[in-house]
Amino acid sequence: MKRLFPFVLGGALLGAVGGLAFGLGNWAAAWLVWFLYFGVVELAALFNSRDGDTLSEHVWMWFGTKRHPADPFRPVTGWTRLRRFVLLAFMAWLTLHFLTGGLF
Repeated sequence: MKRLFPFVLGGALLGAVGGLAFGLGNWAAAWLVWFLYFGVVELAALFNSRDGDTLSEHVWMWFGTKRHPADPFRPVTGWTRLRRFVLLAFMAWLTLHFLTGGLF
């Protein structure tokens, strides 16, 4: 029973697999669970036939980067330009943040 106990409490995620320690702490396990949940939700959205359910489609809608099919010639407003700039600035910062190891 002692060998089974770590697995019952989620010990496999926390690094107690067969007496080997993988150094996976609580935060790493939480991020892993978050990424797995995101993957399940995104895959479910990808494999259905509805529009507007994937993360990409939501980002396009929120930041005004995709033209509406019914009105492709609608003029771009200042609010749309601001949302697009915020997206561009965030993605540029995130890329630099990851590539420089947190210097930015």
